[in-house]
Amino acid sequence: MTETADDPADRDLLTPAGPEHDAGGGARPWARLESRRWVVGDAGRQAAVRARVPRMFRTPPPDVVADGAEAGALTFRAASVRGLGHQERGEPRQDAYAVRFTRDQRWLAGCVADGVSAAKRSHEAAGMICETVAQSLVDHLMTGRPVPEFRWDAAVRAAGDAVTELARPFLPDGPVTYSQVRPIMSATALAFAVETEPSPAGAHRAVLANLAGDSAAFVLTGGDGGWRPLTAVKNDGAAIVDSRVRSLPAEADVTAHEFTLLPGQVLVVMTDGLGDPFGSGAGAVGDFLRSRWVTPPDPLAFAQQVAFFRKSFTDDRTAVVVWPAR
Repeated sequence: MTETADDPADRDLLTPAGPEHDAGGGARPWARLESRRWVVGDAGRQAAVRARVPRMFRTPPPDVVADGAEAGALTFRAASVRGLGHQERGEPRQDAYAVRFTRDQRWLAGCVADGVSAAKRSHEAAGMICETVAQSLVDHLMTGRPVPEFRWDAAVRAAGDAVTELARPFLPDGPVTYSQVRPIMSATALAFAVETEPSPAGAHRAVLANLAGDSAAFVLTGGDGGWRPLTAVKNDGAAIVDSRVRSLPAEADVTAHEFTLLPGQVLVVMTDGLGDPFGSGAGAVGDFLRSRWVTPPDPLAFAQQVAFFRKSFTDDRTAVVVWPAR
């Protein structure tokens, strides 16, 4: 992202309204600007970026979408925001999410997706993959069949076929392969489901599956438990950052991870736009989100928290967070 030249009109935007302090009086590594935008660490010149319209597309997705509701003993919040890099270059938000409940509200199912930037219409792929996978999960859960019987390969194939149909106007006539679709529209995806009512022991059954790519999921545990990763932490301990990702549409051999979510724990699912500055959760970003997400915030406040400024991190960001009732 190109840093914007200094402009006196921008100085108020860059002026912190005042940092927060801990119980001992020490300043936290985050603050709010006069614009009310959160900053974690150094914002650089991010507050001075001007968003440009993605003129290449007739109906680009909105810059910000946010959602939140309660069902059974669960509360969720979700938000997806266009990154500063895409805003400055006039590109659409390529992240997406979907959250669905079964008709009996016994299960919450969801998916987050991150469009691959090299494919210009990846925002369409991300949205379609989320919708298809989340609906496939809901359809299975409504049958009453056990969660382990869900056909992840079939859901991935259905999402791939749906993306292929979206890309059809840009493809040659006749049969096409997924490898021909990916240069046009492609995305990574992470899916999950959580039972809304707990067992007599207080545990909510849950399942998580990485369908493709490097989105991340963590459980936040109260007290001194901190962040527990449910997926591989991107580039953790790697000497060289590898930005290559496997993306959909593609045939995928998916291994689902079943676990339980307890009262006092929080499930956080995020794309790499948030996962990259978050890391393992041990730094300032992890501390900031922990301080905000112990209990469910207002949905609009949640979107602001996802969209904090932090120098050099300018990708789209998406997060879905689930809280069991205490």
